[in-house]
Amino acid sequence: MAAVPPIAEPAPDWRLTAGRLRTLLGMGGYRGAVLATWRRHVLPAGCRISLQFGDQLARDGDGLTRVVIRCSLELNGSDARIGEVSYWQIRKVVPATVDGQRVHFELETDLLLGSMIRFDDVLTQGAEMLRHLRLLIADARLTLAHLPVNDRLGEEARAPVLRIEARFAADLAAGRSGLVVPDPAEPGGPAAAPFRTTTRHVGLGLAACDCLTDQVLPDLAQAARALIAQERSPGTAPWPAQVLPASAAF
Repeated sequence: MAAVPPIAEPAPDWRLTAGRLRTLLGMGGYRGAVLATWRRHVLPAGCRISLQFGDQLARDGDGLTRVVIRCSLELNGSDARIGEVSYWQIRKVVPATVDGQRVHFELETDLLLGSMIRFDDVLTQGAEMLRHLRLLIADARLTLAHLPVNDRLGEEARAPVLRIEARFAADLAAGRSGLVVPDPAEPGGPAAAPFRTTTRHVGLGLAACDCLTDQVLPDLAQAARALIAQERSPGTAPWPAQVLPASAAF
């Protein structure tokens, strides 16, 4: 009589707890802290994200340009149920060189984290979310690249402000990206002139898009992949040696 194979143990119900998120952030070089926690709070199902950059530019006395990339993020499971929600502030500085000048891209993220996020959802939906975000960033980059420039405006020129918004729920994804155009000075007055900026400002915006696409998204995907591998096999190294592109990170 053939031996009956043993019954496989059920997979543990892994959830993205505060401790696991801290581990993931540490793998990606982020600093994060919980500012508040609500024990009974309703958060919409799925994920919502908004990114904005271009409206906070500064240059210090040493010539270092600082570009703030603000992110508002809500992460929850597939159900909008009453549960614990924590409010995080997450920060990271990514150094770069743009046209021979030093630049620091400062990522500032406000996160609302639900308590019902399963790692299975991360595996099944994470790659698609990253692909959708990359498409939205590419659209924003194309918008920047086609802006008319006038370098005679100098420091008086307005920097283009880009905003990217996306929503993910189950297998549905929706989003948009575009230029945030200031309102005319006088309501009801003549139509505003076409937005014009300088080559430098466009270059900083393009570099911010590249920072998100080439560094931030792949690093987060790699950290999530490494964390999942570590949970499945606690004895393995916390970070794989080969860095994968974002499209293959899950």
